[in-house]
Amino acid sequence: MIIDEVQSFARDFINFKEFRTSSRKAKIREAYTILTGDKIKVSCSTCYIEALLLIVNSKPMATRNYELKRGVLLEAFGDASKTCTNDTLTDELAEWYLKNQPEKIIYFSKVPSNHPAPNPSIVPQNIVIIPPIEKDMATELIEQVMEPKKKQVKAKK
Repeated sequence: MIIDEVQSFARDFINFKEFRTSSRKAKIREAYTILTGDKIKVSCSTCYIEALLLIVNSKPMATRNYELKRGVLLEAFGDASKTCTNDTLTDELAEWYLKNQPEKIIYFSKVPSNHPAPNPSIVPQNIVIIPPIEKDMATELIEQVMEPKKKQVKAKK
């Protein structure tokens, strides 16, 4: 596509006068006409640069769907290729972590809204959940444990 071709030589065209050839100017005019429907004012060289900047900025920037919290380093045991920080994280790598190690979702600051949240009701194998002790029973246990220690401290004095 002509717009991609213009974007590929845009930096050189702006920075170096020897790259401002008539064939490249023709391609810029063509891409500008495709984008805006207007013709470039060819009276000066800055008109081409302004048109070039409009062409370059017309393409949307790539965005990431996943981001890590500040300072997080993700590592997969035995696979150095899966090690990443927020700067090196890709969407594919983030999806791999959330598929294979869903507990690591706590390290992500940005996750797409369509990503399923981890299910906290799923209990891993070999884990027994002990229900909490009632408050009255807990205070009795604490008092039973603390009483002998208090008596020992008083006896030493």
